[in-house]
Amino acid sequence: MKVRELPKKQRQIIHAWCMYDWANSSFATSAMAAIVPQYFVYLFTQTVGNELIFLGLTITPSAMYSIAVALSTAVVAISSPILGVLADRIAIKKKILWIYTVAGALITSFSIFVTYLPSSWFWLGVIFFFSNIAFSGGLVFYNSLLPHIAPKALLDNVSSRGFAYGYFGGGILLALHLGIIIMLPSDWTDLATRICLMSVGAWWFLWALWTFKVVPEPPIFNPIQKMTITKATKLALNELSKTFKELKKFKMLVMYLIAYVLFNDGIQTISTIAPAFGADTLKISTTFLMATILIIQFVATAGSMGFSKLADLITTKNALIVCLIAWCFIGIFGVALAPLTPSSANDYSYNLKFHQARGSYEILSLPELTDSQADEFWKSKFGDLKQKDFITVGKSSELFNSVKSFDESQFSILISGGPLKSTSTIGPKHPSVLDGPIGWWPKLIRAIFWSPLNIPVQYQFLILGITVGLVLGGSQALARSLFAKISPETRSAEFFSFFAFMGRTSAVIGPVLYSFISIITKGDNRLAILSILIMLVIGTIYLTKVNVEEGEITAQKEDDRIRSTN
Repeated sequence: MKVRELPKKQRQIIHAWCMYDWANSSFATSAMAAIVPQYFVYLFTQTVGNELIFLGLTITPSAMYSIAVALSTAVVAISSPILGVLADRIAIKKKILWIYTVAGALITSFSIFVTYLPSSWFWLGVIFFFSNIAFSGGLVFYNSLLPHIAPKALLDNVSSRGFAYGYFGGGILLALHLGIIIMLPSDWTDLATRICLMSVGAWWFLWALWTFKVVPEPPIFNPIQKMTITKATKLALNELSKTFKELKKFKMLVMYLIAYVLFNDGIQTISTIAPAFGADTLKISTTFLMATILIIQFVATAGSMGFSKLADLITTKNALIVCLIAWCFIGIFGVALAPLTPSSANDYSYNLKFHQARGSYEILSLPELTDSQADEFWKSKFGDLKQKDFITVGKSSELFNSVKSFDESQFSILISGGPLKSTSTIGPKHPSVLDGPIGWWPKLIRAIFWSPLNIPVQYQFLILGITVGLVLGGSQALARSLFAKISPETRSAEFFSFFAFMGRTSAVIGPVLYSFISIITKGDNRLAILSILIMLVIGTIYLTKVNVEEGEITAQKEDDRIRSTN
């Protein structure tokens, strides 16, 4: 069976359902993946510096960002099962999705004002916290519509189609945002960034109107009428308790959910933290990160449909396992990304050359200092240096020693000729310094591949991004359609709420674990990623034990039972 063989009305509904992915992917792509992590790191370092010491703990910007992710997903994890039970008894799936959509779009638009507030990084985190609740909460009820709009034979195709719409639509908006940021002068970058975030809210809201107009509210097979909030909450809690007791009937579904918690933890955490890791640890520019994420969108569009066809050939479960194995290699590859040590004059932050006639050193290049606390040391010690300035031999020597010895130095320096002769050094916090328990791994890969091939870290990140794009859409689409196959259609919101609960739980565990490892290791973000990779591997192994055919039979029996009693 093909989608094109369905009646025209059903094809229109499927198209409109996919358009919600087109709509809300503006948040997933431009806001959550491309702009907010980097902008948060930028605002954090401008205000606080490269790390925050709190109660003796060292908190990096990416660790702080992951805390915001964890807290917001925890709210969704707790609230979704209750709302899901009610949505299967009252015709409110679309209404709840509408509330989440309006709230998410409006709150995201508030980002335009963040720079006018004190501790702007904190308020950006607050805005992201609430908008991510709306985004993640809405996905629960959007996903719960899937079993009602397509036959089970087409679930893989329709689920993959939805993700393809999302990646393509999100990619179009991100391309516009990237163009705006590149074309405007650097003095306008902050305003341009905030305008882009505001447009995310507008895109999300306006395109979602298509979905709400065309997609019908699914039928309710066990309805209740005239419920107060108190009675509804009590009913929901009672139904949840009943569902937990009934889960023993759905053995394969429970096994799948356990596997899903583990492998989804790895996928979501790596996807969410990667941009912040790129900005924080690898020091990749915002523009390059956005360009990489843009490329990922269009690669993922093709990847999601490609894995749908693979699922037709080798079954949904086996295609998903292929995706997850690829994710495991991506995690190992991600830990091995390593900035190259400076080798040419253009690679050094400071480049000084001796001028014989003047008897001093000319500054050929230097880093652009910010107003952050981390750069206050350099400004107070050396003043406002500019390119083409001349500085004395003594001051040049002092600059060299500061770059080399200052504990927070992220810079490198090359001095050519004169009394100091030709010499160079890098600071203790320079991105190319690879310490920690697994520092040997990126050092090894850098020595074997990156350095001999002269591949800068930003292009290493691009290669990683392309491989992520190939499997990202497939893993998400197949995980959703596989769950739809083994869960009862008549209890879609309830079970997809459990699906969301497990997904959001894993999305809490991952960032919390990442933050915890990063903090206790005083900023070793690579070790934090490795800890996430372990859960991904275990989840992949556990998925192999799920019997999908048995799960489908159990789900069909439950649907038959409910339909026969109404």
